[in-house]
Amino acid sequence: MPKASVTVLFCSLALLAPAGLLAEPAVVSLARAYLGPQSTLDGVQSIHFVGTLERRDLDHADKAPVTASLDMIFAKPLRQRLVDREEKATRTTVLDGYDAWDYDQSNADPSKHRLTWLTVDDVRTIRANTWENLYYYLVPEGGSVDDKGPATIEGIACERVDFTHGPGNVYERYFDRDTGRLVLTVRGMESIRESGEIRVNGVRFPKTIVSTTTTPSGKKLVATATFDTIVLNEPLAPGLFAVPVSSAASVPGK
Repeated sequence: MPKASVTVLFCSLALLAPAGLLAEPAVVSLARAYLGPQSTLDGVQSIHFVGTLERRDLDHADKAPVTASLDMIFAKPLRQRLVDREEKATRTTVLDGYDAWDYDQSNADPSKHRLTWLTVDDVRTIRANTWENLYYYLVPEGGSVDDKGPATIEGIACERVDFTHGPGNVYERYFDRDTGRLVLTVRGMESIRESGEIRVNGVRFPKTIVSTTTTPSGKKLVATATFDTIVLNEPLAPGLFAVPVSSAASVPGK
């Protein structure tokens, strides 16, 4: 992608170019090939993950982790539905284009629920996350991909590539230079590592994703997602990404 010092004309052309048509770093092509055949990756319209989620506060290692069941769907062009069910309550987070909300509901009494519309910044974050899951390292819509050069991560010779979705919304990825395997992702104060493997229709997915986040106060929080099943391109029920009917009437401005 053009540097900031290049003329505005080139920057404008870059933003207007369709996603995936801009020249991509060689290691990104290698990374896509590592995941699966180009035609298969391009043919993915939806991904459905089912598994478990475990959260730990490393500052309170004596406390038992919080566990939950996890049901997560990504669908093109930019839709996401994440259901996080803990013992007492269930949170459903939904993105439908440019709208996104959290729906919290008591497991013991479903009549106790609350819908919260997410902020513009939260929507941008979820849109970027959805893109990264569905488009397999293609240039973000309206964003850029920038090869930052060699880096060594845990003794592995890597290439750092930044996927920028907007100001402050960057996925800093480190790929094994020999294989294209993703070794590490850094997003702000969060680091993400993948391990294990599940293959679906010839596409590689991680079995486990571990996210470590450092809060502004210095606390370290670890979330571990472990997947049991992954399904591609399944029929999606109508209204899956719609606002819950019981809450629609109470939403300000909607």
